[in-house]
Amino acid sequence: MGSSVACFSSPHHITALFRAVKGPSPSQSGSIGVGLAVSPRARLCLGVEGEVGYPTPPHYTIVARRLGVGLPAARVSSPLPPGVGYAVSAASAVLGALAASYLGRVPLLRALRVAHSVEVEMSTGLGDVSAIGCGLGLVVRHTPGPPGLSEVDCIPIDGSLVVVSGERGPMPTGELIGVYSSERVMSAVSRALGRVLRDPSLDRMLEEAGYVARELGLDRILVGVDGSRVERLDGVLGFYVKKRMIVVVADARAAGRVSEVLSGFGLRVRLLSPSGSPPSMDLLW
Repeated sequence: MGSSVACFSSPHHITALFRAVKGPSPSQSGSIGVGLAVSPRARLCLGVEGEVGYPTPPHYTIVARRLGVGLPAARVSSPLPPGVGYAVSAASAVLGALAASYLGRVPLLRALRVAHSVEVEMSTGLGDVSAIGCGLGLVVRHTPGPPGLSEVDCIPIDGSLVVVSGERGPMPTGELIGVYSSERVMSAVSRALGRVLRDPSLDRMLEEAGYVARELGLDRILVGVDGSRVERLDGVLGFYVKKRMIVVVADARAAGRVSEVLSGFGLRVRLLSPSGSPPSMDLLW
């Protein structure tokens, strides 16, 4: 039997509502919020070279280096584009933490905490590492901080549902935080997020996040879409906006019609699925 190849995979995460929390250090900063963990998954395989899909943010190498682990040749696969709202940089950081834990025998929780700090320091995310660390269905972040310090719940959702995303283009995380820093947006988001945290469920999240998007005009201003038109389609459970992207949760039978409508607005459409498992490692022979 030949030698094995260690491969690591991570779901992505699309935040629906969040509130930034700045602490005295990156390890004590982050956000509270709610979002969906989704597939396809990012992957990193040791011992083989190359890059598959979209360019992968360098977080995986930065995290490993900070943990004192040098990564050998590795093949990384990023099926989703960075800067759009899928937490691609956080997935990269998590992959680096998994690889460093495996190669350097670094405790995984310590490695994930470093991944969180790197995300915060690089201004590419606040709570996505903790969300991805849970990595299953609806992810609710009750307190800020890295994995092991933050309080995070994962609520499985129906795996037959489809998550349809429509992208207008990239948006830097710093610009997103700026939008969410206005008093009007902060007030609306805080009220909606509070209601979700008291009654965490997919229906409640879609109701509150969709209301915020419509009330503030985020669907029209950021994405150029009339969200209510999408929401009225048969089989649609609801929608929300992340950066310049609309995210629609629907029955599988409605996915085609949703895709048509979003494409008609000039958006880049992708069909995603709810994540069914947290980050993981596989040995391939």
